[in-house]
Amino acid sequence: MSQPTSSSDSLLSHTSAPRLVRVRRWLILAMLLSLHLSLIAPDGSEFKRVWLLIHFGFFLVWQPFVSTERELNVVATAVLIGITGVILLTLAGWMLVTWIAILIAIMGGKVFTLQAAKRSRFYLLAAFYLFAMLLTWTVPVSLLGLTDLPAGVATLTKTVFPLTLAALVFLPFRAEDEASTQVFDFFYSMFVFQLAVVLVLGSVAAMRVTNNQYFPAVLLTILSFASALLVLAILWGPRSGFGGLRTYFSRYLMSVGMPFELWMRRIAELSEGETHSSRFLENAMDEVAKMPWLSGASWSSPDGNGEFGKRTEHTAKFHYHQLNIEFHTEIQLSPALFLHLRLLAQVVGEFYEGKRREQAMKENAYMQAVYETGARLTHDIKNLLQSLFAITSASIMHRDRQAREMADDRRQPSKFDAMLNRQLPELTKRLQTTLDKLQNPAVAVVNVGMSADGWWQSVMQRHAGSGIGFIARGPMETVIPSNVFDAVLENCVENARKKKLREPEIAITVEMTLGEAQMLSITDTGSAVPSAAVDTLFRSPVANTRSSGLGIGLYHASRLAANAGYDFTLAINTPGMVRFLVRSVEAEPTPAQPSLFNEKAGDR
Repeated sequence: MSQPTSSSDSLLSHTSAPRLVRVRRWLILAMLLSLHLSLIAPDGSEFKRVWLLIHFGFFLVWQPFVSTERELNVVATAVLIGITGVILLTLAGWMLVTWIAILIAIMGGKVFTLQAAKRSRFYLLAAFYLFAMLLTWTVPVSLLGLTDLPAGVATLTKTVFPLTLAALVFLPFRAEDEASTQVFDFFYSMFVFQLAVVLVLGSVAAMRVTNNQYFPAVLLTILSFASALLVLAILWGPRSGFGGLRTYFSRYLMSVGMPFELWMRRIAELSEGETHSSRFLENAMDEVAKMPWLSGASWSSPDGNGEFGKRTEHTAKFHYHQLNIEFHTEIQLSPALFLHLRLLAQVVGEFYEGKRREQAMKENAYMQAVYETGARLTHDIKNLLQSLFAITSASIMHRDRQAREMADDRRQPSKFDAMLNRQLPELTKRLQTTLDKLQNPAVAVVNVGMSADGWWQSVMQRHAGSGIGFIARGPMETVIPSNVFDAVLENCVENARKKKLREPEIAITVEMTLGEAQMLSITDTGSAVPSAAVDTLFRSPVANTRSSGLGIGLYHASRLAANAGYDFTLAINTPGMVRFLVRSVEAEPTPAQPSLFNEKAGDR
């Protein structure tokens, strides 16, 4: 078992590590030379076992799996001693072949690492030496037990191949690349290991074709394998013609068992047929929900949130523009599936953002047309309002003079005169406010406070005889923003009157509730607002029809209410009950109640 080390031991281990890094070139060279001496030694001899033991020792010092300064625990030590002991005692040929194949895999994995450009030639030569010793000596002598080797093979193995190791002394080898724990490419190591195993087993199998002649079988196997790799390389990336096997392989990896082209085509069709961003997002996620390997998903966007399926512990989150998507799967995502999901999320996010931009451009076009039209009429309207303001101001002066004369004659004013006396000051005030906004539109609108009772009486007088019902609840001495309530009331009542021209039987009700919250609702019993208009109501102009406008009045009333701290919404939208409601932000909508205290009802 690993024991805590003292400070001196720790210092020794850390100071010895750089020395091991500096001599790692010589460790590899010594490891290969000791293996060579062991392989050429007579089978079963003590000389073979001694050099093989030395080889294992050098390998443990060089090994690329665990840092050399770390201590081995009991289990790892027992496994190493057991494997080494079995190999040394039995000296089985298949064990030696397997061990050399493992060394070839390790050297080959070092060739394909990130720093391969600097040290590939060193490890490539070491892998070549091991391949040569494996096919020309270890397999025929140790595994097959052949004694009648061709002339020159023994000389080649015992003399020429060791000389190739001398080149390891001169090839580039940077100690800095080996300073940390050595890393090798596991995928390429497995590929090289399988290559070595296929060459060995293929050579043994090909001996049935070559009349049990091993070296012709080796040559036949190598040529066949090289020809197969050449054909595969040509088909993988041909210089001209079709895209090659890599195209189909990449398509398979990215499709993950799903016809990706069909899904993309469906999303493109949704993008062409659906103009609203929120409905496009819902339909696109419905298409995503058809994937069998998805348990569920949830998303959040400026148009709202949604989800389908069930939540699991395995999730993948993606964020594109203002869209957040979270996918849930039953199993941990593989790299290919993760890339596939990221691509799906990016496609949906880009299409959704395009829809939002398209919608914003359409709204800007509507607003630009509205403002350009209004700009042509602003000057004429201002002149008309100035004329009306002059008339109302003169009327007020005339009213005051007439009132003094009536007071002297002790006569009572007529109903018409009384109505003018009430309406002219209010009309003059509203005209002055409108003129101020026309002369300087950049000036922020200031809320005009007014007692609820005075405002309510003025509203009922203005709409007397119109067939509108009025209901008020709560303390009428409350101060309300009259400009906000006026804008909402006039727009909603005007829209309801237009609807009444088409549907004469509908009833219109104006209801005000005061208290901790201030609420004003305008209700009619006509047809519901079309769903196409509801999505953009209060936020932008709506689709124009022969019976309705662009909703500019409601849009500006909503902006005015928001600036004053109120919320203007379409509270109810069903056939026979359409209710527009403006309320203070802290207030919650409440259903209509029967008349309470301080109720004032007008004509219906």
